[in-house]
Amino acid sequence: MIVDVHTHFFRPELDFGSRLMADLARCGVNPAAWGDLRARHLATTKAADVAIVFGLQAAATGWNIPNEAVAAQVQSAPERLIFFASIDPARPGIEEELEHNHQELHCHGVKLAPIYQGVHPLDPRYRRIYAYCQQHKLPILIHMATTFSSGTPLEYARPAQIDQVAIDFPDLKIIMAHLGHPWEGETIAVIRRNPNVYADLSALYYRPWQFYNSMRLLVEYHAESKVLFGSDFPFTTTEDSLKGLRNLNAVLGASGLPPIAPQTIEDIIHRDALGLLGLPHPAKTEPLTGAATHGKEAEARAQAERPDPPRADSLPQERTS
Repeated sequence: MIVDVHTHFFRPELDFGSRLMADLARCGVNPAAWGDLRARHLATTKAADVAIVFGLQAAATGWNIPNEAVAAQVQSAPERLIFFASIDPARPGIEEELEHNHQELHCHGVKLAPIYQGVHPLDPRYRRIYAYCQQHKLPILIHMATTFSSGTPLEYARPAQIDQVAIDFPDLKIIMAHLGHPWEGETIAVIRRNPNVYADLSALYYRPWQFYNSMRLLVEYHAESKVLFGSDFPFTTTEDSLKGLRNLNAVLGASGLPPIAPQTIEDIIHRDALGLLGLPHPAKTEPLTGAATHGKEAEARAQAERPDPPRADSLPQERTS
């Protein structure tokens, strides 16, 4: 079974603030080029058997994706999609937001992003989220890697910060996104010494030399069993990520450098992420009518407020993760 642990859902024309749009423009990324993200997400994630889906609440950098909209997207294919809620620690009412998303929208995990949210990962506000998630057995996926978004300290993204989180919350299941690039060595050091900390390989294959060296380091530290497959839709797709991972050794050419064993690659692709994270297979859970209702209501409000979409200019599309 293939599980894509890292897919985003959002509606740029509704959910992106002015700061985020300016950052995207600076990087030459036009969100209109992504097309109908609702339909594309449903279509492209079929390359995996199961996909985890989340938005991002990060007022500091202009990400304002409602969890209700993500829950509604998941209910479009509830037999194969899993909803993770995003919680912004910089906003008031952390516990209430956690309770709402867990008890009413039925999230199965939480998405966090210190560098986007402008809060240090060891801040007491994050610790309240960690404590809730550990108590309720909700895994977290946390962006501990660089980003194109501006205005927040890069130090908040250093993977080594998660070592202390894992020590203080030993039963909390943690996925560090993007293998912590460009600090892959820090990520490997953290995942190999903390039993419940993992990393995903999302948004790495299109930097092939960096990706190969990261994988080589992973193998040499014997930490490859702590890595999960992920894509980073819509910045790439599940299918393209699978192809990119399986084509990892192509960068070597006739260099004589040691390849990554194909079995290592297949083991990552087919790893039992659901079992490791304590997540049920979505096809075996009860239909969540409450989440669908909340999501549809939020979507109806959003449609009523929808502005004109951004123009589909011919800006070059660059990777942003």
